[in-house]
Amino acid sequence: MRPLGGALSNEMGGRMRLTERWRRLAGFCALIAALTFAVAACGGGDDEGKGGGTTTAASGGGAERTFPEFKIAFDNGIDYLDPGLSYTVQGWSVLWISQLPLLTYKHVNGPDGATIIPALAEDLPEISEDGLTYKFKLRKGWKYSDGTPIKASDFKYTVKRLFQVDSPGVGFFTNIKGAETFAKTKKGDISGITTNDQTGDITIKLSQPQGDFLNVIATEFGALVPPSVPAKDQSTKGIPASGPYTIQKYVPNRTVTMVRNPNYQELDGIPKGNPDKITLNVIEEDSAALQSVIDGRNDYNFHPIPVDRLGEVQSKYADQLKLYTPANTYYYFMNTRLKPFDKLEVRKAVNMAVDRNAVVRLYGGLAAPTENVLPPTYPQYQKITLYKHDLAQAKQLVQQSGYAGMEVTVWGNSRETLQKPAEYLTDVLKKLGFNAKLKIIDPSVYFTTIGNQRTKAQTGIANWFQDYPHPLDWFDVLLNGKRITEEHNNNYSNADVKAINAKIEALKKEPELTDDVNSQWAQVDKMVMQNALWAPVVNRQFTDFFTPQMDLADCYVNHVLYQFDYSQICKKS
Repeated sequence: MRPLGGALSNEMGGRMRLTERWRRLAGFCALIAALTFAVAACGGGDDEGKGGGTTTAASGGGAERTFPEFKIAFDNGIDYLDPGLSYTVQGWSVLWISQLPLLTYKHVNGPDGATIIPALAEDLPEISEDGLTYKFKLRKGWKYSDGTPIKASDFKYTVKRLFQVDSPGVGFFTNIKGAETFAKTKKGDISGITTNDQTGDITIKLSQPQGDFLNVIATEFGALVPPSVPAKDQSTKGIPASGPYTIQKYVPNRTVTMVRNPNYQELDGIPKGNPDKITLNVIEEDSAALQSVIDGRNDYNFHPIPVDRLGEVQSKYADQLKLYTPANTYYYFMNTRLKPFDKLEVRKAVNMAVDRNAVVRLYGGLAAPTENVLPPTYPQYQKITLYKHDLAQAKQLVQQSGYAGMEVTVWGNSRETLQKPAEYLTDVLKKLGFNAKLKIIDPSVYFTTIGNQRTKAQTGIANWFQDYPHPLDWFDVLLNGKRITEEHNNNYSNADVKAINAKIEALKKEPELTDDVNSQWAQVDKMVMQNALWAPVVNRQFTDFFTPQMDLADCYVNHVLYQFDYSQICKKS
């Protein structure tokens, strides 16, 4: 989910002691949050947004706002409900209110939602002058939902478990000293993490400065789990919760039931929530999900509104509809390890042959065309216009490649929002002279399937929604050849260009996002497109739709990273 962004909050005061340059980084991250699109992963990004829009301020959820059950018309896009494995918006939207890391983000609307705050840690960390050492102290007396005490050593186990389960998030933590060695052996300890259960002290030592490390700690991959949780997928078995809700039951592709965590102690910025129970009912078809809310069988529709019904909803139910624009990019990946996309001519041909305005129309106009990796409101964004739509020239490039007539399989999933653009790409490839065929699979396994090297996925539709508003979350996660993995791979193009890798690695060490550093990130974006490693197509806009009983004036929070906050909704008085 990834699957999402943040600013260090100096308003917390307390024991946090940052050097001046790290304070400057904090302030600039806040600026990014303010400028970033108004709303995942989850990351492997997922289909329905990673974050929230600027909307009416929420009440924060007092006791008088509680009600028995909030029912959601959900989709079947959950990959896992294990924080070590989940990397979709669907998964993270559930885990965000059930599994807490040491740090997290304020549950509020707008740019302030990107403010990093303490969660299981007492305060923000002490960071050394050289940016290599982070010192946290765990909150005292906290327990998981099953009564198990939360210990400092649980953090070390949590990170070790990521490597043991081949988590898609391991790349975020490899800069911790000893992590790369542990990744190879999966035995012993990670030397860069020391903990003391008596004092609650947690010390993390990095191999080199990492400008986004606090954001990494705040991801769901960093959510603490006790050592009793085995190092294998526990999605359906359940994991003790530390947040305001706990997952009572999960039946894949059917339902998720969440209830209050009896051991949760309310924290500033992380409210207890309003619904006593949250039920996510999986409905496969977008139109059926919409109708279930219109009929009152569900209170909220997670699905996008079908293009052919958007006008009806906007005219008849305008006061029940919210539109928001997440920091997202939808793109066609092209596997550079496999023919025909191992040749630059073919990848350029796809970029030229795709009519991005046609893709906008597939989304009912709720999108804008793009040729960039980064969304347009990132400070590092500089508009790229390398590929004018020119089918004739694209065909010439394919002929030059010597690959004309080759078989190509295009991957998509059965969600309308990812099936239609996959169908469109199939048609484009046929026009280019390829023997293209379409392969549509279930959304719940789509990203893990195309992210498995054994699948040998040649091309298809993908998307990304920010985990946090920093260029590293885009280029390092998605396009750094050093982060390619055999399973849970987020670099679907298997992009591995030495010059790009080196530039990413160098910029990763920069603690400040200065004008010069931002300009260098813009150059990385251009380098990616000069190598045609992706064919970016659109940045999308999304919909939230509710029954008329829901109070959208006082209790609607659409978070800058995690989108609609289920926990804070309430009913009208």
